[in-house]
Amino acid sequence: MSSNQAQTHSFWSRYGWLLAAVWVVFLTFPVLRIAQSTLPVPARMAGYGLILAFAVIYLRSFYTYSSELGVSASGFGRAWIPFLLLLLVVGATIPLLGADIISFGPFLISFAAYLLSVRSMWIVNAVVLTISLAIAISSGPLSDYVFLLGLLVVLMVVNAVNTVLIRRSIVADDLRLDFAVLAEQERMARDVHDALGHSLTAVGLKAQLAERLLDTDIDSARAELQQIQVLTHEAMDSIRATVEGLRRTTLADELPAIRSALDDAGISTVLIGNPQLLDAARSTALSWILREAVTNVLRHAHATTAWICIREHTLSIEDDGDSLAGSKEGHGIRGMRERARLSGAAFEIGDSAHGGTKVELSW
Repeated sequence: MSSNQAQTHSFWSRYGWLLAAVWVVFLTFPVLRIAQSTLPVPARMAGYGLILAFAVIYLRSFYTYSSELGVSASGFGRAWIPFLLLLLVVGATIPLLGADIISFGPFLISFAAYLLSVRSMWIVNAVVLTISLAIAISSGPLSDYVFLLGLLVVLMVVNAVNTVLIRRSIVADDLRLDFAVLAEQERMARDVHDALGHSLTAVGLKAQLAERLLDTDIDSARAELQQIQVLTHEAMDSIRATVEGLRRTTLADELPAIRSALDDAGISTVLIGNPQLLDAARSTALSWILREAVTNVLRHAHATTAWICIREHTLSIEDDGDSLAGSKEGHGIRGMRERARLSGAAFEIGDSAHGGTKVELSW
């Protein structure tokens, strides 16, 4: 996923529910129907209240699941509660709106498409379309309802296509992330091979030579054994370094070391959030970025406090030290951008509200 794609995905996850707000304009149809009716004032007020309640329930539901709209083919069990409330509101408006309850159809089928299961979506589609056709045919000229009936059909097709594309996109992103993790594992495997292969081969050869020299040249054999000891220490150091790199692969594991380094530098740490919110694959990549960001704070910020904030879809670190405004982007920041790209996250760096620098990742 490119940086632009990651930013687009992040925007959709946060603000995709606003797309549902656009469709609220179609509630003007039932509002106008009540306004133009001969209903008594109390009945009109009740009608306006029911339409407002419908809009609030609808938008609140999309906002609640804004980061997961259309993601799950099995839907969200808790979404049935607001859906049933919507149906109750529609039922309560029948005496006031009559045939114009068709205006609620687009909302019901969109709700089902993005928040209920695929099977439920098609059932709701069929029921809403059937009832709407029956009302249109029995209530007067069919031409009066052509627009709304056409809108229903178009939305059914568009919603079905959108949800399929969303799920395929998520599968593709997961594959990319798995590939990035696999590539990191292969890199580590190469590091282990490169770091230890030569040393262990040399130890084996020197052990064979020392064995042959034991009966003929004790001093030379002793020298070879001393070389084996040196190579063994070097191999152990390589193993420790490699294991250390492999062990600290999640934010939960990395945070104690980060806090310790900040404490040693006299920088207070404020931790907000829970590192366990992140899945292991993404946490592995983001821990490296956080470590690099903290290194920049230690080297350049002259800060007194660092804030690390971990949310379900964001990770940020900011400080109250020197701002990066006007400075040139170095290898460390470029490396963080690349790591973020590979993990499917959007990377942003700028001024902090505390006066220093803020690094933020979102996905």
